[in-house]
Amino acid sequence: MFCNDIQDMDLTNALQGLMSLFTDIVSMVSADITEMLKSKVNNWIESQPLFIQALFGDLCWES
Repeated sequence: MFCNDIQDMDLTNALQGLMSLFTDIVSMVSADITEMLKSKVNNWIESQPLFIQALFGDLCWES
């Protein structure tokens, strides 16, 4: 559905947009699940190359 919207995006904008959407959705689920998801995402970010980690340096979980 969104293929035409994202086909021209660069990697930086695509990852930042995806993470923004994800953090918005996480804020709507129960607190137990939210904390688990935050932990998993933070672990994933830490396992990425430094250039990807830098994209999420200002990741904000608060809405």
